Amino acid sequence: MAYFAMITFSHTAYAACDTRSAKTIAEKVNSEIAVMIQFTKAVCAPTADADKCSLLCFSDLRVVGMNRNIVLVFITASAGKKMREAGLSKFSDIVFADRELLERKRALRLSAQRASILQAGFANTGEKPEVMATRVGTEYVETAFDR
Repeated sequence: MAYFAMITFSHTAYAACDTRSAKTIAEKVNSEIAVMIQFTKAVCAPTADADKCSLLCFSDLRVVGMNRNIVLVFITASAGKKMREAGLSKFSDIVFADRELLERKRALRLSAQRASILQAGFANTGEKPEVMATRVGTEYVETAFDR
C-alpha cells in the first residue's frame, strides 16, 4: 500500500483537477463496489494527473484472474458512467492495483474515454458475464511506476 500512496500523493501537488467533483465520483464508485462486489475490498480515490483527475482504485488483497476482471468490470461500469456525466474532459484515467500488482510496482490503467465507451456498451453486448469480464480485463494496460 505504501507504493500506491506514493503514486497518489506524488501527483496531487502538481495538478489542477476538480478534486471535489472527482472525490464525489470516487465516493459513489466505492459505494457501488461495496454493494456489488462483496468478496473483495476495493477503494477508489481521486488524484490529479496533469490538468485532469484520475480515479485510483486499489485493494490490499490479491485479486487475480477472473476475480480481478470482475472487479475491473464494476469499476469501469460505475466510474465510466459517472465520469461521463461529470464531463469526460475533466478526467484522464482509471488506475487499479491490488497487492500483487503493488508488490511488483505495477498498476492497470484504462483511459476515462475508453471506460465511458465500454460502460455505454455493456447493456447491449449480449455477452456472457465471464466473456465480458475477460474482455474488459484485457482493455486495461499494465504500467510500471518507479516510486
